[in-house]
Amino acid sequence: MGNKPTIRDVAEQAGVSVATVSHVINGTHYVSAELTQRVLDAVEKLGYRPNRLAQALSRKVIPLVALIVPDISNPYWSQVARAVQDVTDEHNYSVIVCSTDGVLERELRFLSSLSGWISGLILHPYRAPYEHYSRSIGSDVAVVILGDFLMAEERPGNWDNVLGDNEGGARAAVEHLLELGHRRIAFIQGPEGTPSSTRRLAGFRDALESAGVPIDESLLIPGDYTREAGRAGIVKLLEADHPPTAVFCANDLVALGVLEAAQQRGCRVPQDLSVVGFDDIDEARRASPSLTTVVGPPQRLGKVVGDTLIERLKGRTEPRRIKLSCSLVLRESTAPPPAGHDPRGEST
Repeated sequence: MGNKPTIRDVAEQAGVSVATVSHVINGTHYVSAELTQRVLDAVEKLGYRPNRLAQALSRKVIPLVALIVPDISNPYWSQVARAVQDVTDEHNYSVIVCSTDGVLERELRFLSSLSGWISGLILHPYRAPYEHYSRSIGSDVAVVILGDFLMAEERPGNWDNVLGDNEGGARAAVEHLLELGHRRIAFIQGPEGTPSSTRRLAGFRDALESAGVPIDESLLIPGDYTREAGRAGIVKLLEADHPPTAVFCANDLVALGVLEAAQQRGCRVPQDLSVVGFDDIDEARRASPSLTTVVGPPQRLGKVVGDTLIERLKGRTEPRRIKLSCSLVLRESTAPPPAGHDPRGEST
């Protein structure tokens, strides 16, 4: 047979009606053992494979969900995606992963393209307020917002919301550096205007203000969530007249870039400069020195997000907002500031 066999071919081969074949394949109606066996024999002989998507569409149940995140090449997001997939696999849903690079137009284009094809959506809103998304997502799609919107008071309507404590995690990181004795603490930030970076900056400021330590605005370095931002940021800081003795980084990739560039310039970590990251990706513990960082493990976040979406797909109607706590894991990249020593490696 040249073409792919159809359900009608199976019915003809088995000598039964198309409806009987459908009942056997989908288990939607009792069929006698004899007829069931004839259908199964015909399916095997012809190599028939049912179109599951068409079946799902006919039942208004689509076994497909989408995960839209800023950058799947970032190890943090790839670990989140893996954890989401592990959860959805258990419930026979497949996942489409879309990487937006934080471009609103791309986010909205993905949403438009996926409309009508997905049952569930996990979305990390990068820069836009809630209203931009609410107009683009159908009311029949189960939605989990991963992270927060630009305005703290915004709530995602009837959608579920899972987020980490960005502000609390940043505060814990800076408090640790203050307890070690650091006072000139820099912050290499994430992308300007994003909810996560904005909240981490708020936690940074709050920790210093609560300790009565003046905030030196020259130690707040614009950046993004990349190694390159860490490399460029620490070079700028070490070339300043009064460099910091510690650096808090918006995420672990930034911190890893700081480690590399600092060591290349003869700046020892942590003897000359303490470094703290955020996220606890796998590479953080394997770095040299291993990275002190805020633990908001991506695997845990992905599992909670996946479980929350599945609950909604299975019929839960009451929206949930889950805030995951963050903690600080102490490793080798932090120590008290050196007495009478310049972080650039020069004696004072």
